[in-house]
Amino acid sequence: MKFEPVNISKIIEQNYSHLMPNFFVMQTEYLASLNIIYDDLDASLVGMVITNHLYKSAIKKNGNSENISFKNFYEKGKFKLSVPNFKIKAISSALNVPRETVRRKKEKLIKDKIIIFDKKNNLYCLNTDKIDSKIIEVQVYNISKFLSTISIFFAQNKLFVNEISQKQIEKDINEKFLLYLTKFLDFQISYFANLKTVMDIESVYISILCTMNTLSSKGYKNEKPLNIKNIFHRLHELNDRFGLSATSISEITKIPRTTVIRKIANLQNIGIIKKDKFNRYSPDDLTNAKKSKKLLHSMQYSLKLLGIFFAQCLETYSLKH
Repeated sequence: MKFEPVNISKIIEQNYSHLMPNFFVMQTEYLASLNIIYDDLDASLVGMVITNHLYKSAIKKNGNSENISFKNFYEKGKFKLSVPNFKIKAISSALNVPRETVRRKKEKLIKDKIIIFDKKNNLYCLNTDKIDSKIIEVQVYNISKFLSTISIFFAQNKLFVNEISQKQIEKDINEKFLLYLTKFLDFQISYFANLKTVMDIESVYISILCTMNTLSSKGYKNEKPLNIKNIFHRLHELNDRFGLSATSISEITKIPRTTVIRKIANLQNIGIIKKDKFNRYSPDDLTNAKKSKKLLHSMQYSLKLLGIFFAQCLETYSLKH
């Protein structure tokens, strides 16, 4: 079955306050898992691109066989990537990251043995021994929870999608792991590359966390949904709970507190977050931010990417259903 991403994006945009809190939960927990695995968010972006390329090659080779399951993801030496397919320029372009940064982060990934380089055969492979399966299981849980929430909302509002339970999606992801993984990484790479035109990756993480805290504070289920423009203009007015302290942000993100304070100062300077009298942080009036128009455009573009991702996941799920 074919799903139109533009229609999905439009519905999410119109129901932003109802649907996006779960998305921000998924994103903050995904970023937390990246910090655990890579201990460097910029390096994790480079790792995303290499991993994505690696497993897309594996899918072409293995098709829709059992080799694409979650179980096979951890089989040693299962998938390797030849050097000619790995280009610094292409990764730099995909991530909006300078080539020199990509080169340094690639070397760090090899030094940390997350990416293993076989010089003799000129091959790269992902060292899954460095990736705790429990972390991936949490990611699968969060993705399936988010996709199920979207499908339930669409079904309840008769928006062309049948309700799919979290367990159904989770089972399908485990069976077709590489298919979902590459679509998920396609989305994440484009999502973070888009936001990096406005701010760096640590600042993105902090901003998402503060936004999630605000949107999660409201009982929107019994209220009329707010669209993305309503949220953009009113986000700073919606918080009915305390903001987050620098210490809390550091503990949640695993970003050193000194770095968090430095990033917060910059986010305050450009008008994205604000501090209350108790030194807690929440979203500021984004309409007055220094990059207001660019930020709104970036948020809208993120919804287009999200529509594509959700449509692709629905099509992947429907392959056998």
